Amino acid sequence: MTVFAFPHAESGCSLVIDDDGRVAYAYLCGPDDAVLGDVWLFNRAPCPTPPDWTDPTQAPFLNPDVLTQPLAGPPPTPGDLSVRWTLDGPLLLADVLLRGALLARLSPGSAPGWNVLARLGGPCALPFPDEA
Repeated sequence: MTVFAFPHAESGCSLVIDDDGRVAYAYLCGPDDAVLGDVWLFNRAPCPTPPDWTDPTQAPFLNPDVLTQPLAGPPPTPGDLSVRWTLDGPLLLADVLLRGALLARLSPGSAPGWNVLARLGGPCALPFPDEA
């Protein structure tokens, strides 16, 4: 399991990436470590059928293949992921970058957030709107 955090000094928030070897998620956490938003980043294993969303033993959930696009390139390493913070007035955005390209976006209250690999919206991630 790989867990690492990217702090945002001005807000006291942090973005935590958790990759358990089968699926990776990003969590936007407040100064008190409460989760303010989450988004699926990528699967490391196929998920041909949707998981049982009511079974907490399956968490963190793989995002079903029907809702996702495959990850291009080799499986990410921790050094391949970074975060770009944007503070626009009261709105805080955390963009997760994979090898410098936008992968996912979180803001407080986004549960789930947005991911470029999401084909369709589901409980793990939403596709970016066309204007994003």
